Amino acid sequence: MLKPSTSNRLAHRATTCQMGRRRRPEVTPDGVAQRRTAPPLSLSIKLYPAVCIAALKEKIDKPLCLWYELRALNKSGCGGIYTDDIWVALVPELYSRATLFRILVAGEGIFWDIPQKERSKLRLRGLESVSRYFSIPLINRPVVVPDGQWPRSRKGKRAWIYGSFHGSNGKANPKPISRQSIQETTSVLRRQQIRYEKEIKVRRTPNFVVRQVGDRMMPMTQEVFGKNKSWWKHRRLGNTYKTPALAANWGMVKRLNRALKARSLNGDEAPRPRRYFMTASSFVRCTERDLQCFLMALPGQRCIKGRQEWVAV
Repeated sequence: MLKPSTSNRLAHRATTCQMGRRRRPEVTPDGVAQRRTAPPLSLSIKLYPAVCIAALKEKIDKPLCLWYELRALNKSGCGGIYTDDIWVALVPELYSRATLFRILVAGEGIFWDIPQKERSKLRLRGLESVSRYFSIPLINRPVVVPDGQWPRSRKGKRAWIYGSFHGSNGKANPKPISRQSIQETTSVLRRQQIRYEKEIKVRRTPNFVVRQVGDRMMPMTQEVFGKNKSWWKHRRLGNTYKTPALAANWGMVKRLNRALKARSLNGDEAPRPRRYFMTASSFVRCTERDLQCFLMALPGQRCIKGRQEWVAV
């Protein structure tokens, strides 16, 4: 719960000085007063998948999107942004005045600290502080939304937040995952997943199971029962997904993961058993395996050319 003084303070600043103390206009050598304008907002938004999934579960994805945009606006990386610059850069390009006001109030104490008294800078909280708020033990590699593809609508932004879960287009061989597993991880329903994938044009690839009989690969079949009849079809695995997002550099993520692991209460927890392996050597080295594991079939060994297949071990 926010303190009543917080909303009153913000309302007073929004009506009197546009969310910040007015500064004197800059004067050119000719003696003409010039209004200070903020730099344009970069549309190359960097997303952190673990933070995105945690925000989707907590239903606070709108303040998270604004946090990403403010980080892109903060080119110097100092963590402090003049509120006048925020107003000039985001209104009316991405938000209306009322919407921006509501999101700033909702995200206070989680993603930023609203200026008090005579201060005119909004203090952004760092990635480590946000990760500790959501109790995230590990940060995955971030992804970058290509230039010009960061939308204004809430649906488009939420679609990119969801799409960061599938990684980036630079990931060569993503592992299969079912719709049910995605729903349990992201709290996004099956039908809504399909809508988001259409919104940002996620490429979906089906996967099939094969088995090795001697020197040949044979497709595995399963019986499907309908209302009045049954039929046999090739056994399917979960789909693999690739988003248009680009893989970003690690930056300080590796050092941050060491700090999070040092303070994590479940740092000694056993990892989940692995089910999919890209190579046979990784399967031999792995100690925690699932009851039923699959090896990725090489292109020359597939039963149907061009189809994504996995060999049952």
